[in-house]
Amino acid sequence: MRRLLYIFLFVFALGNLCRFGLPWWGIVPVGALAGWLLPAPAMRSFIAAFAGGLSLWLLNAYLLDSANSGVLSTRVGQLFLGLKGWHLLLITGVLGGLLSGLGAITGLFARDVYVGGKSKPRSEDVFSK
Repeated sequence: MRRLLYIFLFVFALGNLCRFGLPWWGIVPVGALAGWLLPAPAMRSFIAAFAGGLSLWLLNAYLLDSANSGVLSTRVGQLFLGLKGWHLLLITGVLGGLLSGLGAITGLFARDVYVGGKSKPRSEDVFSK
């Protein structure tokens, strides 16, 4: 449980620092680094990184949206079949969460390939009994 909190905080903090110098996809290497350095089961790693990326992008989108009183998000939402401004904020947060979660799984699987993880039973070993 503590490791999941560390993944969440790692993605949130490092992603917030990297958003100033990296493009929008900069959250993916941050998630991959979190998956590599803080290994956890794949689903838990995805969920923790997803929550970190979602909260990061949702908070940043909200802060930028509130800077102009939501005028831009409302106008862009009208272009997309009349979506509300908060719908666009949620979509932005979910995209950030997906990017960081998939990055964390990529980093976790890359660690398993290069460093080596627990030996998993092969299918022939399971079915030979």
